[in-house]
Amino acid sequence: MTGRVLVVDDILANVKLLEARLAAECFDVLTAYSGEEALEVLQTEPVDVVLLDVMMPGMDGFEVCRRIKTATRTMHVPVVMVSALDQTCDKQQGLEAGADDFIAKPVDHIALITRVKNLARLKTLADEIMLSMSTGAQAGILPGAAAAWPKVASGGRILLVEDSERAVRVILAVLGKLHEVEVEASVPAALARVAEKGCDLILVSLNLATDDGLRLCSQLRAIERTRHLPIIVIAQPGEDARLLRALDMGVNDYLTRPVDRNDLLVRVRTQIRRKEHSDFLRDRLEEMVMR
Repeated sequence: MTGRVLVVDDILANVKLLEARLAAECFDVLTAYSGEEALEVLQTEPVDVVLLDVMMPGMDGFEVCRRIKTATRTMHVPVVMVSALDQTCDKQQGLEAGADDFIAKPVDHIALITRVKNLARLKTLADEIMLSMSTGAQAGILPGAAAAWPKVASGGRILLVEDSERAVRVILAVLGKLHEVEVEASVPAALARVAEKGCDLILVSLNLATDDGLRLCSQLRAIERTRHLPIIVIAQPGEDARLLRALDMGVNDYLTRPVDRNDLLVRVRTQIRRKEHSDFLRDRLEEMVMR
């Protein structure tokens, strides 16, 4: 199996649809039909990712997410909010509750598998680091091995690889007030910039006029220094084949043109937040090794 997913929705048809799609990708799927039932499952079963419907009777998805993220046993379990709501305030409320990602209804298959696979992979990495830290604590090397989420920085360093002046202007207008954004128009220049200055996230256009964004993604994943660097690709509608190739290379997320302002903000913030958490855990592990 590629991971264990808990699907939470009060509507049977929605649960069965998500269960079938995830099972087809070799995920082990657990189900719950209320927030209370989901919390009970999480107390007794190991789970890698929670797919959580927002609008449920009784305890809604925001409250369930908040409880998952404040409980010591489940605080590191990634939560994806699934909702027909697509308002900025709803996404903001989800982020404040601790949600790791969002999927809009009707659920797109590529979006579903992309989000779940990446979160399951990150959960596995976090579990391995936490296990090492726990082992060190038991041996007296590192006291207090429990690692809470670090505080999220207000902004990050982003490299945008894009050769369309109009696209650059749009993205800078959205991200420039919150993040430090640098722009390169070619693959060699982007690689040189990352090697020289580093960054927290790379946004890569798959539609560069004179270069290949897929090649850049492949090279970034082949280099040890950038192997875990978050990458978001920007694709044209209908580019499923190229998008799937990018995802197979280990790209973390994607956006489609025309890029939605709110979606861009949320996805960038989510990836930077995950990087901060992963860096935090790795730093703790290095502290343990150095003692």
